Amino acid sequence: MSRTMKAALLYGPRDVRVIDVPKPTIGPWEVLVKVKICMTSGTTVKQYARGYPGRGYPHGFGYEWAGEIVEVGEGVDESLIGKKCISLAPEYACNNCFFCIRGQSNLCAQTGHALDKVRCEVDEPEKGKVSGYFKEYTKEKISELYILPEHLHIDDACQIPYVAYAIHGHRILRINPGDYVACVGAGAMGVIQLILAHLKGAKTIAIDVNEDRLDFAKKVGAADFVIKAKNAHEAKMALKDLNINDGWGPDIVIEAVGLPQTYEEAVELVRRGGQVLLYGGIPEGTKVTFDTYRLHYDEIAIFGSSGVTMEDVIRARNLVEWGIIKPNIFITDRFPLIKIKEALELHLQGKGIKFAIIP
Repeated sequence: MSRTMKAALLYGPRDVRVIDVPKPTIGPWEVLVKVKICMTSGTTVKQYARGYPGRGYPHGFGYEWAGEIVEVGEGVDESLIGKKCISLAPEYACNNCFFCIRGQSNLCAQTGHALDKVRCEVDEPEKGKVSGYFKEYTKEKISELYILPEHLHIDDACQIPYVAYAIHGHRILRINPGDYVACVGAGAMGVIQLILAHLKGAKTIAIDVNEDRLDFAKKVGAADFVIKAKNAHEAKMALKDLNINDGWGPDIVIEAVGLPQTYEEAVELVRRGGQVLLYGGIPEGTKVTFDTYRLHYDEIAIFGSSGVTMEDVIRARNLVEWGIIKPNIFITDRFPLIKIKEALELHLQGKGIKFAIIP
């Protein structure tokens, strides 16, 4: 067996290179996993396009993955060789701080926000230390893996963490049967948000500038209504034409793009007494402008959403395992690892929903 493997690392904005690095060596209670699939996502594309502030290059990336155990360390049952698996704990927490003991482990005081965790990762590719999962092999602690049931395909399983992030945002909101839920942004995350709203008995509206994504949201049954609009004014006029809540607008608006203008648009579109979830990640220091009169007198509730807790992950796992949510619908195409740049560029240009990278 070769002692090296291929891994994709970022060397700067839109500069991704597939290089040879040493294959990981496992120790007690660890396993070597052959990565079978890793998905592009909104987060990985943003990281590809602009990097993570405060984190140096080069570094690995990609977090929606599934693989097959090919080697086990001391203390690990050999019968696990050949089993498919994923990481069931995409984020780590101390489970002992002020936030963790209150069920907010995604805000852990010891390990920090998701962005802080990424900043702290230091890759050493020459030593085989490469973060992320756009690579051929990974070393994992057996205690942090979930062995997949036979019926669950890796195309669905690898996206369980992605579903979990959406669930975390939904658990912050109060969505009731009969509500109207609009999502600004009809990419994969926006579609998952709408699917979850449907499960709670809501009518859903997808808003985007990309007609292909709107068609996709309608085709998979995520959106009851679709609106092509390039700004809040156009979206507002379309909502009035649909007579949503007698013309007052949606009960809940979810922002799933991550731009200052879409943050502002979400607040403009929601009805009086409504809720807004600002989900899309946005660079640190970005400023937005809201009409404080409207926030105060119209009683607009605004929430942020970052990371996941283990409860979110377990709920996502159940929904995917039971076949209620089937994330494989988001796979537009598949690319070998050596063509990862082509896949990332297509995703960045909005020419697909998500792309599967096969190391």
